[in-house]
Amino acid sequence: MSIKTIFQVSPLAFMALLPLASVQAALPSCSSASGGYCQYTGKVANLYVNSGNTILMYFDTPMDPANASVAGFSASNGNAGIVKIDENPEFAKLFYSTALAAQASQRNVSVQMHGTVSGYLKIDRIWLKE
Repeated sequence: MSIKTIFQVSPLAFMALLPLASVQAALPSCSSASGGYCQYTGKVANLYVNSGNTILMYFDTPMDPANASVAGFSASNGNAGIVKIDENPEFAKLFYSTALAAQASQRNVSVQMHGTVSGYLKIDRIWLKE
């Protein structure tokens, strides 16, 4: 039986799959374990770089910044995480290239954040997911 035949017989089968294409990531979460950290796994919604040596990676699912208090942080922005380029230029280059590759290929990333800078959670590691 061909795909065309399946959808002619059961158009509802195709319609049931449509919501899967727009599934967002789970909310970023925070923990007091290991000295406190927050973690996000999902798509890179946007990347922002400016001449002030700042990279922002926007999450596809923002968190309530008050949740950062679980990890002992005071954040005012839950839409993105920050990397300060001048603090560790080599990490910033690796981070940006990994996040850009993930965005271009629509792959998920996981980032962990320890501390805050300018109200954003400070990203200090990244994983490119399959």
